[in-house]
Amino acid sequence: MKSLFRISLLLVLMGWALTGEAQKDGPSCIPAYKNFQSGEKIKYVLTYNWFMVWTDVGEVTFEVEEKEINQRPAYHLVGKGKTYGFYDWFYEVRDIYETWVDKETLRPYYYKRDVNEGGYKIDIIYRYNWEDSVAYAQSKKTRQPFRRDTIALNNCTHDIMSIIYYARSIDFSKYEKGEKIPLNLLLDSQIEPVYIRYQGKEEKRVRGMGKFNCIKFSGYLVPGDVFKGGEDLEVWVTDDPNRLPVWIESPIKVGKIKARMVDYKNLKYDLSSKID
Repeated sequence: MKSLFRISLLLVLMGWALTGEAQKDGPSCIPAYKNFQSGEKIKYVLTYNWFMVWTDVGEVTFEVEEKEINQRPAYHLVGKGKTYGFYDWFYEVRDIYETWVDKETLRPYYYKRDVNEGGYKIDIIYRYNWEDSVAYAQSKKTRQPFRRDTIALNNCTHDIMSIIYYARSIDFSKYEKGEKIPLNLLLDSQIEPVYIRYQGKEEKRVRGMGKFNCIKFSGYLVPGDVFKGGEDLEVWVTDDPNRLPVWIESPIKVGKIKARMVDYKNLKYDLSSKID
């Protein structure tokens, strides 16, 4: 349960996976527009499939609010993940990811990760100093020593929360089907070059929500204990100004995991991609 839920959560949080490749310049460091607003809230259910049996194991919510940090106006982006009560008996998960970002550029000011998975705790903080192009990181994990790091940044570096909202602003019309879109992610005190590959447009039906016109992209999953490796991660986002991820899925070595949108509130734009 530990590995399953953590990976499901990260699929929703990230929507893309680690690799060192890139084919062309990424999008502008400053988003063309912000397709979210204060008060937006999106909810997903995480589902696991094993031998044709689908089981809902937990949920993730994303929220946006306006909140100052160090006397600067900011968006406070919050992602929360938890297992359902039945699975708490096996392995209780309560994860919180928070980022405060500049309201215009979406560059992060401050990041905090607070994880409790079956009693194993992870606390990570990044403090961004854009004048000196560095981030100051500190982390503490159960049964591990406290750690400090200083990480060099480039102008377009994001953390696991800010990259979601930044990537929603990408103008996919500038890319051909099959092209890669590179981004930079600060993850576990390291800068990781990541990419998504634009896969064109499709209709996607989401259980309980209806059918949507969507933009589809894929991500490369590094082979290991859980993933087989390859571009197996698939994500569908609404083909409207909101760019809401409505469906995320990936096979794993035993079974398959999916995340589906089940609720949304206070969208900035009409959900014009919804067909029925």
